[in-house]
Amino acid sequence: MGFLSLFGIKKAPSGKQMREMLPSLHSFVDIAVRNGPKGSVCFENSGVKTFVTSVLPGMSPGQQASFNYQNAGGKYRFNAAVKAVDAKQATFALPGKIETVQKFGGSAKRTNVRIDTTVTIQWRYSGSGKIESEWQKGVLSDISRTGSSLSTDKVIKTGSILELKIPLSATDGPPVNVRADARRVEKIEGTSKYNVGLSFQPLKPDADKAIIEFINRRQVDLRNRGLG
Repeated sequence: MGFLSLFGIKKAPSGKQMREMLPSLHSFVDIAVRNGPKGSVCFENSGVKTFVTSVLPGMSPGQQASFNYQNAGGKYRFNAAVKAVDAKQATFALPGKIETVQKFGGSAKRTNVRIDTTVTIQWRYSGSGKIESEWQKGVLSDISRTGSSLSTDKVIKTGSILELKIPLSATDGPPVNVRADARRVEKIEGTSKYNVGLSFQPLKPDADKAIIEFINRRQVDLRNRGLG
């Protein structure tokens, strides 16, 4: 037991610990701007004093925002001030404090990571429970329990709801069906394809289990090949 803990004083996290508590790059976080918009934004990068996310309509410099999210280590929340806003990005001051809501350990930590692998899938538009298009082919990457990236040659509008068929079984079983929101759409430079940041809608237990098992299999495979 440390000296400070004898008096009920917790040691402040180090700079490295603070960075490990920040959202994972390219993950989606829930944000509520005081007297402003609420929604999900993509955590795009962080620097020494600031971090950058995608922008919500109605954001402006000087506002305070509350962030709620989870990464591989746990669930966290913090408040941050908007420093600058342009058409695509919002810049925030790094928080002085990050509150731990829940700490992951053991298997929980392993199953919340993203796996940098690719899977060929089928997708179609599906808004309000109605089918709006035929099945299209695409490629998923950066897969996690909360979202992924979709590469496709079709233009998808931000805010679209997609239905996905994802083959994750190790034994050629049926594909996993998932609904997802298109949060970010970017043209892939030098190609005719687009990269779509997807946030999964709440997963059914069987889909959640299939994704967990897929991630664990890929992690074992990478370690066996000396890449994990």
